[in-house]
Amino acid sequence: QRYRELQYHQFTASNKLIKKGWDFCFDGIASCNEVIYETQLSKINFDGKDKILAELKVLRAFYYYCALDGWGNLPYSVDYTDSSYPVQKDRKFLFDFIVKEIKDNISKLDEVPSAENYGRVTQGMAYTLLAKMYLNAQEWTGTAMWKDAEDACYQVISKGHYQIEDDYATNFAVHNENSKENIFNIVYSTVHTESDHNAFIVYLLTLHPASCATFNIPTSPWDGFVCQPDFFQSYDSTDIRRKDTWLYGQQYDIAGKKLDSVIYTPVFDASKYATGRAKYDGAKLCKWSYQTDGTLSSDQVSMENDFPLFRYADVVMMYVEALVRQNRASEAVQLADFQKIRTRAGLKPYTEDQLTLDELLKERGREFAWEGCRRQDLIRFGKFQDAWWAKPAGSAKVKLYPIPTEVLNANPNLVQNPM
Repeated sequence: QRYRELQYHQFTASNKLIKKGWDFCFDGIASCNEVIYETQLSKINFDGKDKILAELKVLRAFYYYCALDGWGNLPYSVDYTDSSYPVQKDRKFLFDFIVKEIKDNISKLDEVPSAENYGRVTQGMAYTLLAKMYLNAQEWTGTAMWKDAEDACYQVISKGHYQIEDDYATNFAVHNENSKENIFNIVYSTVHTESDHNAFIVYLLTLHPASCATFNIPTSPWDGFVCQPDFFQSYDSTDIRRKDTWLYGQQYDIAGKKLDSVIYTPVFDASKYATGRAKYDGAKLCKWSYQTDGTLSSDQVSMENDFPLFRYADVVMMYVEALVRQNRASEAVQLADFQKIRTRAGLKPYTEDQLTLDELLKERGREFAWEGCRRQDLIRFGKFQDAWWAKPAGSAKVKLYPIPTEVLNANPNLVQNPM
């Protein structure tokens, strides 16, 4: 039910998923506050101490960015010793705080990505975060900052430390730590992130149990999520990303033998969503490669794939969007990395006439499916309230989540978002 509420934009302050999202943000902020305080309190000085503090402050800015995106007006606290109820600040105050934290600390971060700073805050991560702030500034503050977004993206592009991989699937492989495209990752492990709260369990959420035979998976999936048929139909039939992202059609076991009657139907009637899908309705997610080598035991749920929060392709496409919004599409279509995003998908690069904002939103959907970008993108492009498959048109109020009931009751300084 709670997932249905999100799909239909009928969520309330008691929705458990919204509370989990809030906890992710503010547990992260609180942890950063504590470690920053302890690090600053320590009289021990060592090489790299300033860098560690800079990483923590930009990481805290990232958590505030996530919360700003979701809830807008937030309780603000950066003092670990302050035990009073945090005061609620508006989006403009928080926007300025996040941007300042990034800019004040970015020069102290590592510029060159390496095995030593993998999964940590680097200059590439910080400039990408800054670009996302500027790209959404019009929605969040009322002031467009497209040129600032362009400049922040260029800081990543011009340094040449990242590149568009030749193979889209490289970014989501079992051992994708070697991707030259992934900038900032959540690092997962079958050993170190095996607990229920930390595991990477995407296959449990998405695959049908029949796919155990396809991928040699010992733990039975839930068949909980499928691709919206209208989104599946937005791909060109020759788009390699459709095959790399979604599992559909006749299914086979790991040896290539046909699984009789197991045919995943990617397009099905919207009325079935309300009454229950047929057994094999819907394309299943296969974007992150599954560990088919048989090394997972029956009681393991996590995988080794890391989850890219920021990817260089996103930087390139944000840069392109910033140019298009400044009426500079003719420059955008000439960008070699942008052309490669298309050609590696088996498609022709865009011409200037083709590169409209509507088409760019569709292309972002195909490139970043299941990477956590879509809600923010739809809001920025003014499409979030629109009707789509199995969802009627809605109110602009849904652009902000309600503050969870438990949080609101615990802090008298908080005022609920419009619902």
